[in-house]
Amino acid sequence: MKALFVTRNHAAADLARTLLRLAPTDLPLLLEGETGVGKNFVAGRCHTASRPGRPLVVVDCGAVPVTLLASVLFGHRSGAFTDATRPHVGLLERARDGTLLLDRVDALPPEGQTSLLRVLEERAFFPVGTSTPRPFRARVISLAGVRLAERVREEGFRADLYHRLAGYHAVLPPLRQRPEDILPFARTFLRRRERSTHRAVALGHDAETALVAYPWPGNFRELETALTRALLNTTGNSVEPADMALPAAAWPDVAELAAGRSAPLEEIERLYALWVLAAEKGNVSRAARVLGVSRRTLIRWRRQP
Repeated sequence: MKALFVTRNHAAADLARTLLRLAPTDLPLLLEGETGVGKNFVAGRCHTASRPGRPLVVVDCGAVPVTLLASVLFGHRSGAFTDATRPHVGLLERARDGTLLLDRVDALPPEGQTSLLRVLEERAFFPVGTSTPRPFRARVISLAGVRLAERVREEGFRADLYHRLAGYHAVLPPLRQRPEDILPFARTFLRRRERSTHRAVALGHDAETALVAYPWPGNFRELETALTRALLNTTGNSVEPADMALPAAAWPDVAELAAGRSAPLEEIERLYALWVLAAEKGNVSRAARVLGVSRRTLIRWRRQP
């Protein structure tokens, strides 16, 4: 594996190289990021790079009821409690010497945090109703939304557990901070859909403009949804801005664009023009009237890389 994931963004590429270097180790990883940014994908790649052929067991920490958490994680023997009519192998035991992926670890209730901390400290666990420890050998990768450290400071998450999980702590950058990845991802997505749709559909120039200008609050997941919607809406072989039906309410104002891109004033002016063009669904005449510039000026801005 030459790279953990493909990107043209320098910061993301540095992170991909670091994670690939750390992949063969047992160091726990904590990956944070906004929804849809690709945390599960990156975690899966880390597992493949470190433990190919071994189990990858995913625990959705926000979906397991507190009353069932111990049984789900540790398993139980038959008769351990009223409904335990047969023995159950928990997720920790199923992980064996593979990877235990703790998705939404920031949603883990206090009882679960305490139990997990004990497992990580002792590298052993007890199925419910037993007194014989089972070894825990899996590598741990945890996924969380942004600002888990802030929850620690607010005492909403155990500090000692946080430090156990964050052997290496990485924040995956949102798509709006890596706009150079948007079009390559979109083109690859459309090419892969050719087999199932039996249609060769490409991005029109105005659609490319809209894709790069839009802030993508839902990141890659939202981008995939918009492209899937466009494939259903378009009747030709080219995707246009209207086909994607991007919500107008999600577009930022120019101040947010400036803050997000940290670009020179002339570049912010051009980005704002592209934002207006995309908001007008690619209609150059309407966008030029809103901006108070000529169609020729707007077309020149649009064609700049």
